[in-house]
Amino acid sequence: MSDVSCDDSARMVETLTRVVGAERQGMGVRDPDTMLEVWVTARNGEWLIVQTYSNGTSCIVAMGDHWEASRANPA
Repeated sequence: MSDVSCDDSARMVETLTRVVGAERQGMGVRDPDTMLEVWVTARNGEWLIVQTYSNGTSCIVAMGDHWEASRANPA
């Protein structure tokens, strides 16, 4: 996969959930037009950070392995 992979947001969610088997673990607003989401595939610990724009486009901007969920409750 290239460093950044973009697609229609609905199609990206479909691919991540049905094809990859990932679940969204969290999300936060970056600015008025951008949201960041963390997706994790539980079976193998792979993770992705998806940047979603208000225009309906989402891009995978980072990915890695060995995800470990934090037990602490954020402030």
